[in-house]
Amino acid sequence: MTRTLETYANQDAAKKDLTTYVGNGRVTALGQALNQAYNGQGKNSGNHVVDGEQRQVFHASAGKAGTNSSVTLFYYPKDPSGSFHLVALGEHASADLYKIDKELGQDQAPFQKKKTVGPEGK
Repeated sequence: MTRTLETYANQDAAKKDLTTYVGNGRVTALGQALNQAYNGQGKNSGNHVVDGEQRQVFHASAGKAGTNSSVTLFYYPKDPSGSFHLVALGEHASADLYKIDKELGQDQAPFQKKKTVGPEGK
């Protein structure tokens, strides 16, 4: 079952916590991906059942594929509070494939830990 991994009240809290997962080399990409997510510029990753409810999941990415400096966030927003709900953290494996983090991923598909997936987690 897909579940919410983390919920952040604001962008600063998300960046502070997620920096511990991405390391110093990807902080800039993390900030850019969070800007996209919080500005409503994320791209559609399909409808998924998250925590037992149907949710529209989005992804926001920054950085260049194959450089170990990219970040992709799979998330859903919660209106009207503006909270950010993380479903998975990843990085570009190629232009349209993402490698899901070993810690901040799901135990099974979609968005499974350590797997390379497309934008919809497949």
